[in-house]
Amino acid sequence: MQSIIQCQTCDPNEAKMITDDEAGEVICSKCGIVAARSIEYTKKIWNTADDEHLNTSNGYPSSLARHDKGLSTTIARTQRDSTGHIIDSRMQVRFNRLRNWDRRSQIHKSSRNLSIAFRQLDALKDKLNLPPAVIEKAAYIYRKVQEDGLVKGRKINTVLGASLYVACREFSIPRTIMEVINANNGKYNETSRVYRQIVLHLDQKIPQQNIYQLIEKVGRNAALDERNIRMALQLMKRLEITGFSAGRDPMGIAGAIIYISLPYSNKKNMKKGITQKQISDAAGVSEVTIRAVAKQISKKLRLE
Repeated sequence: MQSIIQCQTCDPNEAKMITDDEAGEVICSKCGIVAARSIEYTKKIWNTADDEHLNTSNGYPSSLARHDKGLSTTIARTQRDSTGHIIDSRMQVRFNRLRNWDRRSQIHKSSRNLSIAFRQLDALKDKLNLPPAVIEKAAYIYRKVQEDGLVKGRKINTVLGASLYVACREFSIPRTIMEVINANNGKYNETSRVYRQIVLHLDQKIPQQNIYQLIEKVGRNAALDERNIRMALQLMKRLEITGFSAGRDPMGIAGAIIYISLPYSNKKNMKKGITQKQISDAAGVSEVTIRAVAKQISKKLRLE
C-alpha cells in the first residue's frame, strides 16, 4: 500500500507536493517544508553495459528489433572490478576468452538471420526517418514470417523491405514501396511479390494510403508554397467525392492534382519555373503519367 504524503501545516487543497528525485525529498510548494526524506527512486534508467561511470544495473530496454530481444547477458568490456581496482593481465585474458565464447554461444542459425536483418532494419530507420513504433511492428512481422518459413529461399533484404512497407501502411506513414526499395537496395518485382504474399499469409487488412498526406509530401519535395498545397488539397476533396481515385496510383494522382493547382493558386509558382519534370521527380512517377492523369482529372472536375 502506498501512502499519500501531505504537508502537516498547510491546507491539502492549496498546497502541492513537489518531488525532488535527486535529493530524494518531497517538498511542500507553499511553505517549503520537507515532508519526506530518502524516498526510493523507482524510474528506470537505461544504460549500456560498457558505461563505467554510471552505477546502475539496467541495460538496454527489451525490443523486438534486436535478435535476442535485448534480454541476453553481456560481459562488460571494462577492465576494472566492482571495487574500481584494475584487473590483472592474466584475469583480463580469461575474461576476453569468456566474452568471445559468450558471444558465439548466443548466435545460432536462426538468430544469425535475425541479427543480419535487424542490422539492416536499424539502417533503414535512419534512412527513411521512421518512428520506433514502425520499426517494432516491422520486426514483429519479420519474426512471424520467419517462424512460418516464408524467408527460406528469399533474400533477407527483400523480406525485410516488404515487412517494413506493411508496417508503414498500417501506421499510415507516407512512404511508398519504391522509397523502401531504393533505401534497401532491393528490386521492385521481388519486393512487391513478397509484400503480397505476406499480406495474404498473415491475413493483414492494409488501410488505403492517405492521399492528402501524399499531396503534402510531394508539394514539399517540389519546394512549393503552402498556398499551392492548400489549393491542391481543396481540389482533392472535390475529386474524392466523384470516386475517381479508387483503384489508381495515389502518387500519380497527387502529382497530377498539384500540377493542376499551379495556375489556380497564384502566379508566384509559375514564375519559379516549376515544370512537370520537377513534380514528376517529387512524386516518383513519369511526366507521361502526370499529363494523362491531369487530363482525366480536369475532365472529371470540369476545369478549364
